[in-house]
Amino acid sequence: MPENLDMQNVKELLLKTEEKCQNCYKCPLGKTRTKIVFSGGVPNNKLMLIGEAPGYWEDQKGEPFVGKAGQLLDKIFACVGLSRQKDVYICNTLKCRPPDNRNPLPEEKAACREYLDIQVETLKPKIILLCGNIAVQSFLEGARGITKVRGQWFDGPYGAKMMPIFHPSYLLRNDSREKGSPKWLMWQDIKEIKRVYDTLS
Repeated sequence: MPENLDMQNVKELLLKTEEKCQNCYKCPLGKTRTKIVFSGGVPNNKLMLIGEAPGYWEDQKGEPFVGKAGQLLDKIFACVGLSRQKDVYICNTLKCRPPDNRNPLPEEKAACREYLDIQVETLKPKIILLCGNIAVQSFLEGARGITKVRGQWFDGPYGAKMMPIFHPSYLLRNDSREKGSPKWLMWQDIKEIKRVYDTLS
């Protein structure tokens, strides 16, 4: 964990932030959500995945990536020996579901950024996966589309290495596994992520 924080302090700070988020109405999504979706997986200082925004099932259960896209994400991690239960902290740029799963509005992202920044600052993960275009745009201003930047390492906050990856919902819509297809590219990316992960102390 970060040198100046032990695990107990980390969990307490994240819990305090989640409680603040529960009572947040800084944007209109506070009135339309079923549950806030603060985080999933396990707090750690190695690997964080930042997605876009909660969907229907996430809004119902209060946990990120629990629908079909989340099941695929779990399989992608499992194929290199990683799991959300042991290795990955998962959160989104937004903590509330936009109506009809539309893209987050700039003012919604701005209102929610405080909570995301606390999550990143508290854990200071060594690897951050930016899952989908919305997450990429939140950290790489002016970045071209996900197909142009996926699989590349970028410098992130607190010395993190950041890699944009395809959102699993995009992979569900592109079923081919042929060389050069999104699923084939994702397989290359997750192997590279695991290679770097294995070098971390």
